[in-house]
Amino acid sequence: MSSIVTLLPKSVETVDASILTLHHPKNGQKCLVYFANNTFHELLSTTDKYVSWFVGDSVIGGEPLTIATKIDPVFLVLPYLMKSPHQYAPLDQTLVDEKFPCAMQLSETDVSTVADVKDERLGIVKFNKEKTLNWLVGKVDKVINAMKENGVEPGFNSLLSDKEYQRYAVGVVSDYISATLSSDLHDRLGIEVASYEEEKPAKRQKLTEPEEPVKEKKGPKTKAPKQTKSQHDLANVNTKGMKSMASFFKKK
Repeated sequence: MSSIVTLLPKSVETVDASILTLHHPKNGQKCLVYFANNTFHELLSTTDKYVSWFVGDSVIGGEPLTIATKIDPVFLVLPYLMKSPHQYAPLDQTLVDEKFPCAMQLSETDVSTVADVKDERLGIVKFNKEKTLNWLVGKVDKVINAMKENGVEPGFNSLLSDKEYQRYAVGVVSDYISATLSSDLHDRLGIEVASYEEEKPAKRQKLTEPEEPVKEKKGPKTKAPKQTKSQHDLANVNTKGMKSMASFFKKK
């Protein structure tokens, strides 16, 4: 019997919750969000067949692991605000989305850090790019501090400079904003986009269709590695008249 192991924060695991289908703030694709206790948690999933999980006194092998990670709802609201960046509008009207009607759950989000608020009572707001970039820089700093406090070191280099930490943190934040906004953030911090993309580790797979099995993708064909001189010489040794290694272990 197949099962799905889900890791939830203790603060929301016992309360009434709902699963929202929203658009991902980076690319607009469908993503699942666990909504409970007025907080939003993105659902991320691993699909490695060769792993096992300890759940209580049981061991579950080869099953998906779903992790609920808290996400600031402002990231989810930003794409809607950026659709009409030059005009004020009520936030609840801005969030009207026929494809993702659950977006209305974001209408109570405080967007004052990324928007100008004309009427707080009516929720009339307008996107502010400068505020948004300042807010994003603050998010980058929080990622850096969290990495250092928890001993998280990207890659294998344990002696990273502050600039390397910053570049990696910008990449983490960029996973939740549009390419245009990411480019602006890189410019604000003086970081080249290409330098980050070359070192970026493989992304985690998002859980979008938990009912359907994830098909295993075949990777591109790889060329055989070049032989060293020693390997080349060994491969071209004349073995005529030589006994094979197996012949020494035959029964007499």
